[in-house]
Amino acid sequence: MHRSRLIASIMAIGLLSFLGIVIETSLNIAFPMLMREFNLSAGTVQWLTTGYMLVATILIPFGSFLRRRFRSLNIFRVAVVSFLLGTICASLAADFSMILFGRLLEGIADGLCLPLMFSIILEQAPKKAVGTFMGIGSLVIAFAPAVGPVYGGLVLKYWSWHQLFWLIMPVIILTWLLGELSITQVKKPEQIQFDLQGGLLLAVLLTATLLLVVSVTSNGSNWLWQLVLLIIAIISLILFIKCEQHKSIKLLDLSLFQKKNFVTFLSAFFLLQLLSLAMSYLIPNVLQLAFKESTATTGLLVLPAAVTDAVMSAIAGLIYDHISHKLPIIIGTGMIVLIFGVANLLIPSVTLLAAMYIIFMIGLGLSYSNIMTLSLAQLSESVVDDGNAIYMTAQSYSGAVGTALAASLLAVMQKGNTVIVVGTLQGLKLNLVVFLALALIAFFMCSWSLSKLKN
Repeated sequence: MHRSRLIASIMAIGLLSFLGIVIETSLNIAFPMLMREFNLSAGTVQWLTTGYMLVATILIPFGSFLRRRFRSLNIFRVAVVSFLLGTICASLAADFSMILFGRLLEGIADGLCLPLMFSIILEQAPKKAVGTFMGIGSLVIAFAPAVGPVYGGLVLKYWSWHQLFWLIMPVIILTWLLGELSITQVKKPEQIQFDLQGGLLLAVLLTATLLLVVSVTSNGSNWLWQLVLLIIAIISLILFIKCEQHKSIKLLDLSLFQKKNFVTFLSAFFLLQLLSLAMSYLIPNVLQLAFKESTATTGLLVLPAAVTDAVMSAIAGLIYDHISHKLPIIIGTGMIVLIFGVANLLIPSVTLLAAMYIIFMIGLGLSYSNIMTLSLAQLSESVVDDGNAIYMTAQSYSGAVGTALAASLLAVMQKGNTVIVVGTLQGLKLNLVVFLALALIAFFMCSWSLSKLKN
């Protein structure tokens, strides 16, 4: 009974993050439509993704404090109400600002739910089944980037972008009900004070660095604005570190960054999530712009990758628990390097893109959640929630970077060509070269960290 209830609570909490990412990746397909309807540039419309991730990224590091201070069910309730209100707001929107406001509210839900879900798994799952439960949690979220284009493609073929939001409302209500029936509290909440100074400094740091990344990877190059953001980021980082050093109850335990294995695993995890969101942006756009596929066909072409990722995430957890902690990580990251290496040598085609996405998802499913599980397993129980919050921050942050990077590289090549098809294919090739380099770095980081583990 406990196991089934835990699975239900994981599904309830994870589904909110799942729905947020589904909306995000389905909106990628709707961007051209929104640009025409509201007469906006691609950079402005991109804020539907960037704004969502910014809000989520700011909230995620507070997950450790929230778990200690409040009941898990109450955190979930705030998240689901926020997501529902945001979805209603976006579905009724008559202008772009209302859609953006709705997405920001949905970002609050994601920022609360991501650390909550994995924290509950680490706290309540049997030790011998942690990998399996982490696989289930990752399955719920990892499935979303590939489902979004399918959902978006089919909805936009028959209806307008408004229905992207309307159609998920019943799922939100069912998710709320499932959470109310399944989420249990193991530890009693503590009456601890919120570190307001540290929280404000961390929020400024994350906001400045994310805006800096978006600015650097955008087509425009306002160097003065970028310099201001860089200075703000550096100052807020220094002040945050100094602030946390003298606190008895820390917002985040920064001593984790002194552990080389933790940092190396975290960096590889960051790169893999970056590649995942970059691919979820790149593949649908290239299929439509270079190969003239419809939104519905594009969605169906990436569907096999979604199914593959879901299956592999579950299998990876079982391998972790029953066969080897290290094997799925090495095989998974190795496959990602191999497929990007091969893709760089072949002529792009619809078949190649679909196959590449499937193999990439196999590698991602094998390695992604297991990197986090193994890394957090090396930490003492007192700092596991902090480690989880750091990983979830990296996950959210890397998604923003990945989408911005892929969009930027694609836009640079498109701008340099009068023929959109040629520019898009050149942008694809440039992205694949960068992806291969990042995949190699992630592979060697994992290999090094695994070699340092005793078993």
